[in-house]
Amino acid sequence: MPPSDKHQLRRFYRATRRALSAEDQREHALAIADEVMKRLADGATVAAYLARDGEVDLVNVIERCWRRSMVIAVPVLGGHEMRFAEYRCGTPLEHNRFGIPEPSAGEREGLAPRKKGPVQPEFVTPTVVLTPLVAFDGRGRRLGMGGGYYDRFFAASPDTARIGIAHECQRAPALPATSSDVSLTAVVTENGWQDF
Repeated sequence: MPPSDKHQLRRFYRATRRALSAEDQREHALAIADEVMKRLADGATVAAYLARDGEVDLVNVIERCWRRSMVIAVPVLGGHEMRFAEYRCGTPLEHNRFGIPEPSAGEREGLAPRKKGPVQPEFVTPTVVLTPLVAFDGRGRRLGMGGGYYDRFFAASPDTARIGIAHECQRAPALPATSSDVSLTAVVTENGWQDF
């Protein structure tokens, strides 16, 4: 039985997903990519993430979106906020303070039109966010890493589709929630798509 404290839950479910074999990881990623691509509309701006720590790898989704000429964006952290910068094939990456890869500052600046004053990165507004998670439950609650970045983004963008991406082993019987937690609209695992 999983623990009930958020800190202990994070440790438990992170260890659970990291324990998956490389073959299971690949199979899950392909099954999830197939399911996600059935549901994405042409013209969608899709926010994905660059996997680490046993997260489902979205490289298949990203490459298929590029082939369908969809805009792909990935998270960029700044202070307490998260925004999404366009991610193209060959975009240079650097690791942020949490060790998460994101487009390098020079690349983000290169995307912005030249204006007077400092160059500001050009960010996109996704219509769909494929969000990583540590655990989820049957009510659409999402347990993240604890920084609140996705919850703050979702609270400010309530019309954005919030699709959790996870291994089925990350399904919890129930998760604690606070008033600042924003639930998912759906979750996709290797077992399929579940709407909430």
